[in-house]
Amino acid sequence: MKKSSLFLIALALLCACKKHNSNNTPTYDSNVHPYFKDVHMQEKQISGTLASFQHALGYWPSKGDPNTQIMVASRGFEELNDARGFRIASINKTSGQVNWVKSYDLNDSYSIQIITCATMDNDGNVWVAGHSFTGIESASLFLVKLDRSGNIVWSNGFSNNSGWRAYSLTTLRNGDLALLAKSGGGLKVFRVSPAGQALWSTTLGYTYGGIDDDFYTKPNLLSPESHALAETSDGSIFFATSSNGSVSGVGGSDRLYKLDAGGKLQFARVYKLDGNTSVVRPVQLINAGDDQLLMADQAFSSPLAPNPYFALLAPNGDVRTSRGRSSTAGGAWLYQINQVNWYQGNLYLSTCGNRDLCTYVIDGSLNLKSANKTIYVFDIGTDRGGMSLFDATDRALYYVCNFGGNFGESNGFEVVRNDAAGKPCIDTYVNPPSTLQLENNHFSVTDDKIDTVVYGAVFAFTPLTWRPNPVSVIQVEAVCGQ
Repeated sequence: MKKSSLFLIALALLCACKKHNSNNTPTYDSNVHPYFKDVHMQEKQISGTLASFQHALGYWPSKGDPNTQIMVASRGFEELNDARGFRIASINKTSGQVNWVKSYDLNDSYSIQIITCATMDNDGNVWVAGHSFTGIESASLFLVKLDRSGNIVWSNGFSNNSGWRAYSLTTLRNGDLALLAKSGGGLKVFRVSPAGQALWSTTLGYTYGGIDDDFYTKPNLLSPESHALAETSDGSIFFATSSNGSVSGVGGSDRLYKLDAGGKLQFARVYKLDGNTSVVRPVQLINAGDDQLLMADQAFSSPLAPNPYFALLAPNGDVRTSRGRSSTAGGAWLYQINQVNWYQGNLYLSTCGNRDLCTYVIDGSLNLKSANKTIYVFDIGTDRGGMSLFDATDRALYYVCNFGGNFGESNGFEVVRNDAAGKPCIDTYVNPPSTLQLENNHFSVTDDKIDTVVYGAVFAFTPLTWRPNPVSVIQVEAVCGQ
């Protein structure tokens, strides 16, 4: 065969490969069928009352059993002063059936005890953090470690940190944990060993305000910044917060901070979305591949149709790519975004509200690839989101929506499995994805002003006792089956 013919064949194959790889659909297909399960429960309440609203805070594959997933949720509704403890559930991912649910109530004298964040370590242990209080000024932080069977290993309170409220918790690469807390006067990050040893804390003090500390505060019923901590390969710890001032029409911003592995502040920056005059919240910060971060937030031009925006950040805080929805763009993303996830170079997220669960897949350049309205169910929460995870073994997306829904509804939660492209049980999205496309936007980035920075292991632990609340699963409805 002539060299010229070989060259033409090679060129044709190269063009074919490029054409195939430029397709907007994922290059892999899920090998499972989607499902939607609606789970109802009964629980014997040991003390206090219990509202139907619950907040899903964590959802992970079990380290000990690849066919099992673990979920954590808080119990109760803080605005109604009935939040008491947390729940942990084991779910069979193949069927969506619930293996078991365990519930715990902290034996203390505070009127409210609320779990606000959760994570799973490399050994499959589950960690939850939160705070107890009667008044905001007397909030008391706590940290709980559970094994993969949902049994409490130990629980400690932060005895000398009154007034701080837990916001975000993450496992670090060496097995330690980082906890982000807030108060009216600033931010604090704690580093704790797997055995519960206090390593260090760093406090950033503000006297002029501007740091959002509105955990579940009416009329803002959004989940807080429970995913606002991330670590890069060099051990640096990043955390973020939304920031909204008291002046109407000025527009909110996002703040990003970087600590080294020892807790020393490296930089503090403010990211202001050009042209935004609306409130923003709640920010999320996650790893997006090696040494890259993704910051996600949403601007509320109207209460029920916020406009999300996303930014890929370098480790030095520079914005590499930024895209979002303009307040003047056609169409609408339905309601508040839930937890965002980065898998295999794609961004996965869902929105949950007004009885709808919608799922979105966004590529590594922040272009929308797919948008699906998964289901319409009466008791999907109107203002609380859910957790999600991507399972690489069956290449499927799993979502868990909040426990309960609207007031007066039964205790329960929803378990959803979509395929890798976001395809659900049904695809009835009312707005074509073309109307939901993201657009380029721009941030003005400035250095943040911090009044004080305090370093040191300035916290101590006090053991706490939790009591179990018996739970039984009474019904699992297959809203759409396999």
